[in-house]
Amino acid sequence: MRKVKILTIALAIILLTLVAFGGIYIQTQNRMENKVKGYDLGREINSQRVAELKVKTSDNEEEISQEDKLKNYETVKKTIENRLDNLGATDYTISLNKNDGTIRVELPENDYTDMYIYYLTADSTIQIIDKDSKDILIDKDMIKGAKYTYNVNASGSYQVYEEIELTDEGQAKLNEILNEYALLQTEIDGIEEESEASTESTGTESTGTENTEAESTTTENTGTESTGEENSEQTKKVANLTIDETAYEVSKIEKNKITIKIGTETSNSTYVNNYISQAAEIAMLQDSGKMPTSYELYSNRYEYSNITETQLMYFAIAALAVLLVVLIVYCIIYKVSGILASISFIGFLAIYSLVLRYANVMISVEGLCAIIIIILINLKFNQELLQKTKKLNLLNEAMKITYKDIYLKLIPVIILTLVACLTKWDNLSSFGMVMFWGLVLIALYNFIVTRTFLKLKKNK
Repeated sequence: MRKVKILTIALAIILLTLVAFGGIYIQTQNRMENKVKGYDLGREINSQRVAELKVKTSDNEEEISQEDKLKNYETVKKTIENRLDNLGATDYTISLNKNDGTIRVELPENDYTDMYIYYLTADSTIQIIDKDSKDILIDKDMIKGAKYTYNVNASGSYQVYEEIELTDEGQAKLNEILNEYALLQTEIDGIEEESEASTESTGTESTGTENTEAESTTTENTGTESTGEENSEQTKKVANLTIDETAYEVSKIEKNKITIKIGTETSNSTYVNNYISQAAEIAMLQDSGKMPTSYELYSNRYEYSNITETQLMYFAIAALAVLLVVLIVYCIIYKVSGILASISFIGFLAIYSLVLRYANVMISVEGLCAIIIIILINLKFNQELLQKTKKLNLLNEAMKITYKDIYLKLIPVIILTLVACLTKWDNLSSFGMVMFWGLVLIALYNFIVTRTFLKLKKNK
């Protein structure tokens, strides 16, 4: 029975190893596809997308000092960094050529890369303009930020809103133009209705009449009414709030905040999600910062890593060869216990590789170093466990002493790992996450699997 249990565990480890390193292939249409998730590799190992942004020609022709130009370039660079951070991009680098303002952005190649590149130069200019003359009444520099919200009524219909916050200068300007302009949609609707009614009334009064006196009287009255309406229109002109030259309905004005409607009220989930996405995009672009200088995408190219797949394969083969030698030495020194511990170690590697993939841990060069460290720690753990088991001949006591000795020595490493996990530097974060999952797995796996193997060997 003991041999059957050992054989069962060994076969399970072999199967798990085949899945982890070989994969599970299922036919999809006309090809075989591996359903086991791949590694998330960093830019140094896999590949990257390089985007170059250049200042638009019209902006180069503006007469501003070189110092002001450089300040604008730095502002745009910071704004792009904020956009990428808000979008969830982590593994990227951004550099600025201070001479001509060219910005170079390096991004990992993945499903989100095209979206990130789009938002590098995306514009979301918010302005308030005169509807007829198109004069700018409040420009983008008077916009402080934006956030979105939505309401749902009793019938389940949603209305998405964008709340636009003005600067102090923008608020003062808003108070000034509201004396002359109608901005609220309710006011604009009223003015348009009056204008339509006036046009219809004037048209009717201009038709043929029955007598000259009536015509004279009507003409005088019409002239008086027209003068009054013209005066009314002059005292309250129409202003529109536009985002990228698209006008939006203003539903509320409160101090320095202007609330606009995004889309229409609807219960259709697809439309609601689209409106929320649109509102979220506006808020993200506004809150990321200003773009005082207009940029355009000059180049967008794919670059391969300097580390080739062949080099990685050679490195992996060399590491496995060294590992195999060490495990053979264990088998020779510790006999059956060494053989069982070596089989268990192979299972550890298989599970560790799957954990790193399904925990979405990015593997950078620093992450590869962390993997090697974890392998060495686990080798040391197994060696000490086998040594103490051989001397004490008491498995449980040997396990306790081994855990105590190993993890007390690892306290500085554990602290460094936790600090690395919390850092925003992607390469260091990769090192920390690889170490974290490795240390956790060493503790759990050896207690569950290695201990069970050695316990079955002892129970003869």
